[in-house]
Amino acid sequence: MFRIFLITFLCLSNNTIFSQKIFTIDEFIRNSEKSIEDLKMAKFASLNKNEDRLFRKGFLPDVALNFTFPAYNRSISEVAQPDGTFEFKETNSANSRVSLSLSQKLPFTGGKITVSNSLNRLDLFGAQRSTSYSASWFGINFSQSLTFFNDMKWEQKIQEAKYNYNNIIYLQKRIETKKTAIKYYFELLKFKNQRTLLNAEWNSASKYKKVISNLISAGKRLPYDSIDVELKLLDIYRNQVFLKKEELLKIKSINSFFNSDFLADSDKLSVPGLAFDLQSADVYIERYLEVHEILRRNNLTGLQKEMKQLESIKYYSANLALGVGFNNAADQYQDIFQNPNQSQNFTISLSVPLLDFGKRKTEYEISKAKYEIESISLDQDKRNSIEKINLLREEIADYYDALKIEKSRADLLQNKLRIMETLLLSQKILYAEYSDIERSAYDTNMDIMNITEEIYNKITDLEKITLIEIVKNDN
Repeated sequence: MFRIFLITFLCLSNNTIFSQKIFTIDEFIRNSEKSIEDLKMAKFASLNKNEDRLFRKGFLPDVALNFTFPAYNRSISEVAQPDGTFEFKETNSANSRVSLSLSQKLPFTGGKITVSNSLNRLDLFGAQRSTSYSASWFGINFSQSLTFFNDMKWEQKIQEAKYNYNNIIYLQKRIETKKTAIKYYFELLKFKNQRTLLNAEWNSASKYKKVISNLISAGKRLPYDSIDVELKLLDIYRNQVFLKKEELLKIKSINSFFNSDFLADSDKLSVPGLAFDLQSADVYIERYLEVHEILRRNNLTGLQKEMKQLESIKYYSANLALGVGFNNAADQYQDIFQNPNQSQNFTISLSVPLLDFGKRKTEYEISKAKYEIESISLDQDKRNSIEKINLLREEIADYYDALKIEKSRADLLQNKLRIMETLLLSQKILYAEYSDIERSAYDTNMDIMNITEEIYNKITDLEKITLIEIVKNDN
């Protein structure tokens, strides 16, 4: 029995042997910004910005200088002769080219304009040895769809909706990480709180055991009377041992989450404050509607584009191509600069479906149905979320009321315990009566921890829906 007391004493004294730090829940939340999950979210945010930047750069002019180094070609072909016979002729040639081009998308019309020039050299070897040059000194081309559907305009809308949506996801993921930090805080706080309560039970049981032992020694009580308190001490010791192991495992898990040796076994946690600056449900609903609009645009813009595109080619599809340029060819390099030839091109391509068996109409109906289904789902999500905001706000208020009741209950039980301890030590009540009240005080204390945790959980749920940070008023 002495060994049990010694080991337990060392366990209880562990916090005083090593240096202690006192952590708050706010420190846990701030430190979660160093967690692996938060680092992943930072990469996600950076990726979203770079993708948006890359998309916008796609509307800037595209300038390219291209080289084709001499490409050698050797072929043997059958050539008809004047007398009707055929001979096999060998051809050896090398072709090289350099070109400079500039292209620009036109977001307002959905068209594209390209300006280019090029210089070519052709070398023939063998009996037909010669060198020739050709050049396109200036060429400008314009292409445009004539269906009045601006693909680039819709792509801009889709990218903007995607960018804003990804920002929403980023903020929600950070709140999820915050919620994980809160969960770990309360799990560890409960372990440490249980240990404190068990220590208090141990102390009261030890006092009573000493009183009983003295009475037994004086012959006023039978040895049988000490059995209950001995059993109580053994139960407490067993719970302390298992609780200590579970606490160490939890600390290891928390440090793994924070990706550092954030916590030590001897560190303490303070009970979180609950002075949150809560606003009316209407304020949170108004903010949620802004978030919902971003989600709506992300989910519907692509479907809207598909519908408009199918609608634009319902009766026909057409494209316009215009071009003008100057080019020349010569045997001497310096001659290609003289008397350039002018060229123009004008093309309108038109496609009219005469008989497609209702294919385009069916495609449009399918696209429209997808849009309507997604729109209905979004409206349903909006109604559910608004109901949840109202419910969360009411639940938080209810938990505050429940917390006041439990704290009053805990105070009364503590006062009752102090009175009963005096009665117990003076042998005016049974130990079983005292132990029952002590267990009730223990359970009430844990209920306070659970309610406090629920308040934090409900607040982070509200933050995730509305993206409004609910801060604590420390004043």
